[in-house]
Amino acid sequence: MQELIKDRRTIRKFNTKPLSQETILELMNVAVWAPNHKLREPWRFICAADTESKARLSEHIVASLSELKRYKLMPSKIKQMYKDKIQQIPAILFIVVKEEKSKVKRDEDFAAACALIQNLQLCAWEQGIGMVWSIDEILCGSAPFVSALGVRSDERIAGMLYLGYYDQKPAPGNRTSADKKMTWL
Repeated sequence: MQELIKDRRTIRKFNTKPLSQETILELMNVAVWAPNHKLREPWRFICAADTESKARLSEHIVASLSELKRYKLMPSKIKQMYKDKIQQIPAILFIVVKEEKSKVKRDEDFAAACALIQNLQLCAWEQGIGMVWSIDEILCGSAPFVSALGVRSDERIAGMLYLGYYDQKPAPGNRTSADKKMTWL
């Protein structure tokens, strides 16, 4: 387990090997064993893993970006570049979390979703599948985009994950040892 944790990397460049729905579900069925307070299981998932769903997702992304001032006059060539980029990602998975009224429950549920995402990253890495975990402020904070995805008003996106097989593993980044950040009481 220690080696798996230390070996995992963020993968931004995927090869063309498709990622099946069965594989995604297999990984998710392990990831859902994340700790979550009172077993509320505050999450649900939205995934685009085939050509048609990624095409729809790319349309939502470009439409949402076009709503923003700095992207309003985006040339069609750049819009197509965004669409092509989405199509090249084997799977895009959104982890959606219920937003409870209680701040404590919201924090617990978001933390549980993060634990689920880490479980997913480690299980995927073990099978040669890499990912990027993002909460893109421009997209995940865009009301039209989250609405187009089907995220309800009492939910939020905890993670936008790009998943896929990869050919090259990046070199590890430096980590600060815990003893440099530890305060002993």
